[in-house]
Amino acid sequence: MDAVLRIQSSEFTDELIEKIKALIRVKENSEITISISERSSKGILREETREEYFARLERAVDDLEKGNVITFNGDSLELFIKHLEEKE
Repeated sequence: MDAVLRIQSSEFTDELIEKIKALIRVKENSEITISISERSSKGILREETREEYFARLERAVDDLEKGNVITFNGDSLELFIKHLEEKE
């Protein structure tokens, strides 16, 4: 399983850490990478409240646990990213 969570520094709370712990508790040998960037994020993170963000995150975790995921190959992923960039 691979997951990328992009959050504002103000959203990095104990609650989020506990949710991440719960997610990886079921997987042995899980690895977590934390990357800190000073550039502002674009897109959905700037357009939703903290509550909306955490509700979306919970839905994503639920979908992941249920196996409701979408898999991309490299070419499909690039096309999808271009599509998202065009919407901004």
